Amino acid sequence: MNKQLIRKWHRWLGLIIGIQLLAWTVSGLYFTLIPIEEIRGSHLLDPEAGFRVNHVAVISPNELVRQHPALSELRFDEIALQQRANRMVYLINNETGRTVYDAETGALLAPLSEPEALGVAQSRSKLPVESIHWIETVEAGDEYRGGELPAWRVRLADNVNLYIGATSGQVRAVRTSEWRLFDFFWALHIMDYEAREDFNHLLLQVISTLGVITVLSGLVLFFTTLRRVRRFPSGIPGDND
Repeated sequence: MNKQLIRKWHRWLGLIIGIQLLAWTVSGLYFTLIPIEEIRGSHLLDPEAGFRVNHVAVISPNELVRQHPALSELRFDEIALQQRANRMVYLINNETGRTVYDAETGALLAPLSEPEALGVAQSRSKLPVESIHWIETVEAGDEYRGGELPAWRVRLADNVNLYIGATSGQVRAVRTSEWRLFDFFWALHIMDYEAREDFNHLLLQVISTLGVITVLSGLVLFFTTLRRVRRFPSGIPGDND
């Protein structure tokens, strides 16, 4: 076995991927130290106000379809009776998107207005509102990627963003400074620096393979050096004194 060649490869591999190995270690440490509830910002949200339905005359899904015959031609992925702001609604996910209907009258509802979105934000968090923006699209890697759109982005104090689905009226995401640091480390961890979602790509596979080779070469060098030390316990091979 050519130990000099192994040592040379080990040295260069360590230099090439050492930074990424450090990134994996630091990011993994962050993931384990910060509670996931704090990262998600759930501790900043008050429970949603309860809603009494015993005085609400909710129509049936069949009646809803009777009022809107076009619904009978669609394939439903989900139909849910839930609360939106101060009313009960039917939220329907189907092949054309997401729609919402008043559960008492069957009327098709428009997206949340700005005052309604502000009301939702103020009812769920005690942090002061600094601004509110309507969003319809997000870029790859955005902090709200994969969320319900359109939505309202409500900027709160302490660098907190609240995202409220304009159709559902639900708080879909809370983004804090802790979450953004988590997202940065996540990008480093999976080496997807743009979309921050793909952990099956070639770059990650190659670097992971090189990392394994680096560790294995280090183990080979350790055990071969250990055998050499045991063979010459006095310290210097060939010393006859």
